[in-house]
Amino acid sequence: MVLEKISDKVFETTGVVLGIAALLLIVNQIYAEWANPAPTTLSTVFVAGFMFNYLFWCLYGIRFRRFAMWFVNGIAMLLQLCLLIVSRF
Repeated sequence: MVLEKISDKVFETTGVVLGIAALLLIVNQIYAEWANPAPTTLSTVFVAGFMFNYLFWCLYGIRFRRFAMWFVNGIAMLLQLCLLIVSRF
């Protein structure tokens, strides 16, 4: 299989780079919620659900010692918590 020929280091590095790019999407949403005076259209369950999803994958990454998994998902979980706070207040 082609994927088996790619080293773990390449996957980890790629995971971190793409993960950080995805984090910027959450940051963008936090800013949009903060800057828009209109009531939010985000569901609390939706935002909290993703927060717990990111928490799980962070713990998974810690358990299996996968830096890209715990690092990116840990930050995503914190950003999702910020989004939850900003979208509710």
